[in-house]
Amino acid sequence: MNNYLYLILIWIHSMGAGIWLGGSLLYFLKSTVYKDSNKPDFISEYNSVLTVSTIILFASGILISFDKLTYGNYSNFSAILLLTKVILSFIVIYLIWKSRNIKNKLEKPNPSIFITMLIYLIASILSIF
Repeated sequence: MNNYLYLILIWIHSMGAGIWLGGSLLYFLKSTVYKDSNKPDFISEYNSVLTVSTIILFASGILISFDKLTYGNYSNFSAILLLTKVILSFIVIYLIWKSRNIKNKLEKPNPSIFITMLIYLIASILSIF
């Protein structure tokens, strides 16, 4: 893949990850502050941004992974980390999808924020190896 195109993909992927993690942190912090269920759903205004960032993350992640697995020297350790990252991403999407049907979202914070931070850590480790 062209180095400039790869650089743009990495930048887009990093921006999407930052928006996704930042939105998750915002949701977690606000859900711990506002325990009252009568408060409006404050995350609904960020929902479209988070949806777009998720699509960007998956699309750019697929392209980056394909490039690294096809043209790069990937060790077994890196491949296992990448597979773990993908599985954790699907778990986060499942947890978020499942929590959409919960009436009182503020009773329990969604554990997806912690899994998201773990995904971010794995991405950092993968960037070194």
